[in-house]
Amino acid sequence: MDYGSAISKVIPGTFVPDIGAATSLDERPNVGPIPGGAGPSTSSGQAEGPSFKDTVKWMLADVNDKINTSDQATRDLANGKTNDLQKVVTSVEEANLALNFTMAMRSKLLEAYQEIARMQV
Repeated sequence: MDYGSAISKVIPGTFVPDIGAATSLDERPNVGPIPGGAGPSTSSGQAEGPSFKDTVKWMLADVNDKINTSDQATRDLANGKTNDLQKVVTSVEEANLALNFTMAMRSKLLEAYQEIARMQV
């Protein structure tokens, strides 16, 4: 399946990431720490991994890069520097999905913070 037909089948606001074809109902996705970045090491000498702050910075930088890439691709198409409409549509939709995901995470983080703030100690 090519990107054009895949994007044309996406209904706005219903993005659900594809985690692969499940072979059985009890199969669960492989979940682990976010790869990348070497965090501070523990007393045993093993790296703890990136901090939450570093992870958020990395994710926001990635979203910003996707938005800038889609903006540049759109400008290139408008100026006639490229005729690759599929690349432009793909980059714009990728940036849109990344921004929507970021806003959803922001909302969830704010809800969690507000719930913690309401807790009585």
